[in-house]
Amino acid sequence: MGKRILLHICCGPCAIAPILRLKEAGCTVIGLFFNPNVQPAMEYVRRREGAAKVGGILDVDVRFDAYDPLPHMRRSLADPAGRCAPCWEERLDRAAATAAALGCDAFSSSLLYSKYQDHALLASLGEARAAAHGIPFHYQDFRVHWDEGVALSRQWEIYRQPYCGCVLSELDRYAKKLRQPPGVG
Repeated sequence: MGKRILLHICCGPCAIAPILRLKEAGCTVIGLFFNPNVQPAMEYVRRREGAAKVGGILDVDVRFDAYDPLPHMRRSLADPAGRCAPCWEERLDRAAATAAALGCDAFSSSLLYSKYQDHALLASLGEARAAAHGIPFHYQDFRVHWDEGVALSRQWEIYRQPYCGCVLSELDRYAKKLRQPPGVG
């Protein structure tokens, strides 16, 4: 029997390849959807539904933590440029704590699937949270499976979000367009 690993799930599409690779390695995967960074609330609901759908398709028990975006919003607005590391740390901390409470052998995150995240920083934060909670962090570079995850999420009609999650990341997405006069570009 393989090890039990808790996978923090940021969204359905990003969870596909990590779940498949972990299961191929003989792991029992338990999902945790904890994303207080996602705004607005309807975006959170779409992503939560996507994570549930992926869990159902891939036969993974996904747990859904409470949604309270206000602390994240306050922290992010206080330091917009430095908002990502505390956001990742908060979610990895919850994953480590949950994995320890459930008696898992390790924890990981679907954030490691994204080509847009700082993997060195994620690995460092994951190791720090692992030490704090006494449970190993499983780092694996899932980015090499990007195309597979995208293709399967489209095939399974899983909602694919257009930005990282917080409202500031959505503003970043439209920064160039917002600087242009109306009717240009």
